[in-house]
Amino acid sequence: MTRDTSDHEGAGNTDDRGARLQRIDDVLRLVDREVWIITAADGERRGGLLATWVSQSSLDTQTPVLTIALAPNHFTTELVLASGAFAAHLVAEDHIGLAWPFTLGSGRDRDKLAELDFSPGETGSPRLANALAWLDCRVIARYETGDRIFFWADIVDGDQAAAGDPVRVSTMMASADDQQRAALRADLERDIELQRPLADRWRESLRSP
Repeated sequence: MTRDTSDHEGAGNTDDRGARLQRIDDVLRLVDREVWIITAADGERRGGLLATWVSQSSLDTQTPVLTIALAPNHFTTELVLASGAFAAHLVAEDHIGLAWPFTLGSGRDRDKLAELDFSPGETGSPRLANALAWLDCRVIARYETGDRIFFWADIVDGDQAAAGDPVRVSTMMASADDQQRAALRADLERDIELQRPLADRWRESLRSP
């Protein structure tokens, strides 16, 4: 029997970790996700952010479920935890400007909905007037994985308000100017720096007896 040593004998392996991670990143970038606006409110506090880790989680049309993953350091995550609810919105390509107020900074420092038209949905979450489509959701379960909190939520209401294709990550980035791209990269790097230790601690906890 011939033993496969490709993953165990490093002397002949010229593939370093950096190149491998780059290949992995290239594959993941083939997926062009929809950009969702997640909004939530707790009393007088309200906020929102952009999310791409959003997915239908039930095939049963009688019990529609949505799953989202949010970083624990975000103000909107705090609001979802406090209220047990959120609204998820898709944005049409010709209304891409609706998404930009939610990209930068924290809702702790400014009201991201201050200049937008919205009304409270059934769950009390802000429902944006000019969205392509929206879902009003009530949280039924959550699971924490260090740098993310996954929420499973019953979809209690929803509607498509206009025709068109939803904005995806590639469209969003193509519409950004140089200053916006630089600010997005800076925000991303800050989030990674903050969230990586959270993920590491969670992974370490999985190894504990």
